[in-house]
Order: sequence, then structure tokens, then C-alpha cells
Amino acid sequence: MTSVLQKLLHPGMSQLIRERGYSQVGGFVVEAGAARDLSTGSTLREAYGVSPSAEPWVDVVRFALPACAMLSAPPHAERPWPTYPSGFLRPVRSAIVPVWILSTTRYSPGAELWRVHDDGRQEFIAAYEGAARGWIAARGVPPVREWHPSSRYVGTRAVWNGTEYAADVRPGDVEITSYVEPGGDGWVQHRGATWSRTLSPNECEVYELSFRAALDGVPVRVLEVTGSTVRAQLLTDDPAVAGRLSAVMVDYGVFEVAGVAGQALTNTQLLANGRG
Repeated sequence: MTSVLQKLLHPGMSQLIRERGYSQVGGFVVEAGAARDLSTGSTLREAYGVSPSAEPWVDVVRFALPACAMLSAPPHAERPWPTYPSGFLRPVRSAIVPVWILSTTRYSPGAELWRVHDDGRQEFIAAYEGAARGWIAARGVPPVREWHPSSRYVGTRAVWNGTEYAADVRPGDVEITSYVEPGGDGWVQHRGATWSRTLSPNECEVYELSFRAALDGVPVRVLEVTGSTVRAQLLTDDPAVAGRLSAVMVDYGVFEVAGVAGQALTNTQLLANGRG
């Protein structure tokens, strides 16, 4: 799929983007073009089957499918949140909108955060400019307060001249980002300890890492390693399993645990998913 995807954000996720520069994305997504008739906040809430909001709008992100991310069909299990087992959002205004689950990754460069009001107005909030620059607020909108280096285990990577970097794939080029001072010419510094340079696709190998393990017998994907602890995503949406591990639901059906001792993980394996 090469078309633009759209993700409906719950308010907490939108706030993470606007205040902390959160660049992780996954879970339920639709094709933006297929959802064009869902042009108001109220129709989007109805189609997704989510509770009415106190605010007269919803926030969505529109973005190209990241280079190495994967799409899969929604689950058929009964859950206490909307799961779309038919493979479609709920029919609203005769719109037939297929829905997929996107593997957890980093937003592709050029992703745009929009506010869709109940009266149909659409307000551009911010754009994601890649691992080096992060989210940049639209003119007249309060700036994004924070920026964080990307995790090695979430989002596209590239190897160039034998060294691995965070990578942002655009049509016709790949921008690599280094968080240690690189040698040689051609690098642009964006902030303290952050440099990038642009390559042609045939100069580097593009892939995404998947750090898999088990936690108390439950399959997980490690998203971040900080010292001796990790943040991980459960590879199940079973709420009973999530409750047993005290996992937090960060998105519908997406559970994470943080502060887990690395030594508690078993069956660890590091996989590379190449660009297809």
C-alpha cells in the first residue's frame, strides 16, 4: 500500500505528540482517501464506535506507510473496546472504510497532525519532519515542547558505511540521523548531539529491528532499553494477560509495560525486517 494512512488519536495520544514530541505509531489505521466522507469529528467518533468527547473535535494523523512497517487484519476476539472484526469501521453515511492494524513503528517523515472539528473544519496542527527534527508545529500553534532521540527498536533504520543509523525514507532519498558526532563532510547539525545527512536509496540498507522476548511467559516486543530496564509491548491484546502483568493500554488493544528489568526477559531474539 502506497496511499496515505489515517489514524484517529485518543486525546492522551494527541497530547503526547503536541507536548512531548511522541513519534511512535501503531494500532488501528485506515486509508485516508477511503475515510474522506467521514469529514467531521462526530462522524469519525461514530464510525470508530468511541465515546462522545467533551471537546467538539478529534485529532487524526495522516502519513505514508513507513518503509518497513506491516499491516494486518483486525482481531476477531471479543474485547471491551471496538475491534472491527468485520475488517471495516462501522458504516456511517454509506462510507465503507477498511481498517488494519499497523505494526508499532515510527511515523514516516511528512506525517501531519490535523484537528477535525464537529462542524467539518480541519485545522493543521503539526508535521513530523523525521528523527532529527521531530514534530514542528504549524504557524500560530504553540510549539511542541519536547524532542527525544528515536529508539533503536522502533522505526526505520539504515546501515551506511558499516554504521547503523535512524533513517527516514522519502521518495528518492533516505535521511540518516546520528546522535553522536559523525566524522566527515555532508552532515547537518540540528541540535545538540543530533546530525543528519541525505543519501540515495542505493547507498544504504534499510530495515527495521524487532527485539522479541518473553516476559513471564508472555511474548513481548522491546521498544526501548534504558540502562538495565526496558519498555515493552505485549504481543497480545488479551486484557486478562495485560492485567496480570500490570500493563497499561496506550491505544486500543495496545498494551505496554515499562521499567522492566532486562534480566526478567527470556527467549530474546533480534530480527531485522527489510524493506519490501
